[in-house]
Amino acid sequence: MENVLNVLPSSIKSEIQSIGSSGTLNEIRLRVGRKCIIYISNKEIVLEYIVVLKDLLDILVKASSNSIYAIQNDINQGFVTIKGGHRIGICGEVVIDNGKIKNIKNINSMNIRIARQIIGCSDKILPHIVDSQNFENTLIISSPGCGKTTMLRDIIRQLSQGIPNLHVAGVNVGVIDERGEIASIHNGIPGLDVGMRTDVLTNVPKNIGIEMLVRSMGIKIVATDEIGTDSDMEAIKYAALSGVGLIFTMHGKSIEDVYRKECIKSAIKEGLFDNIIILSNENGPGTIKKIHKIKKIEKEVV
Repeated sequence: MENVLNVLPSSIKSEIQSIGSSGTLNEIRLRVGRKCIIYISNKEIVLEYIVVLKDLLDILVKASSNSIYAIQNDINQGFVTIKGGHRIGICGEVVIDNGKIKNIKNINSMNIRIARQIIGCSDKILPHIVDSQNFENTLIISSPGCGKTTMLRDIIRQLSQGIPNLHVAGVNVGVIDERGEIASIHNGIPGLDVGMRTDVLTNVPKNIGIEMLVRSMGIKIVATDEIGTDSDMEAIKYAALSGVGLIFTMHGKSIEDVYRKECIKSAIKEGLFDNIIILSNENGPGTIKKIHKIKKIEKEVV
């Protein structure tokens, strides 16, 4: 949390601190010319402070350690990740050059999402996907803010460390942390606990990172966040055919959303995944809404 407060303008920081700690701060929304809005334990609180353009620029300067050029690629993707795994989403005027995003200028709003590690949050899921003999390939889906990255992180940590109560020995896990949210890499070192047998690649597209880890690191399980492109699925298929276990996340609300994505649907029909776990925010982020066993649902959905 301190890492987030450190990038905020002093006026916003002091007003947030004055509210006290009656709940968990989840988001800070900043829109030029409008009042700052924060979400504490999913309750919206409108602050008195009116955001100005300089506030957003100052946040970027602090997030980049006074070198915005160093985070230009992240800005082009629409968000910047700071130490602690916290994500700063950015809106403004997108500059396109030859079909690719060259810059986002005239920035007018930001959404700072607070990342938290919740040790043990995957305890209820793990018995459904692993035992002393087998690991079942698993896809976790949820809408934004429902805890899929937090859940993925804890699954990675436990598979890497080993799970004594399930008689599961720790294994080598490879993580493609494209934007630094899973392990919160800072100066090459994970800032969050992802387990003693976990190897992390950052700042690399998922499809390239998956193949790199499978070829070079002798991993047993590969994990990454927010899959969904055809190139992602080709790399995932390569990993599966290499005998590597799969644990991934994607955006969605229901099993129907999963099957609407043609490349994901094809991967499921080819038997790449055994489980689809749906998370919601019904009882707070990370609420397990449903665990689908693929063999039981294919005929109903396809």
